[in-house]
Amino acid sequence: MNELDLTNTQSVIFMVVLIGLLLYLNYRDRKKSAQMERENTQAIETPNRDLTPDYGRYIQLTGINVWGGIE
Repeated sequence: MNELDLTNTQSVIFMVVLIGLLLYLNYRDRKKSAQMERENTQAIETPNRDLTPDYGRYIQLTGINVWGGIE
């Protein structure tokens, strides 16, 4: 570490701090990825037995103009 003009002890401490920072950032990234994965699995919709089979068709019909065109 001649460019920074550090002693051997200072360079060892500097490297330990850098490694600790990298480990912390890795931990934080993994935690965020796990949270996003949980949110994605919760967002998957399961069909409800109370809904009629034509439920999706009603939503599709809302975009159709009465004269046959699509709005």
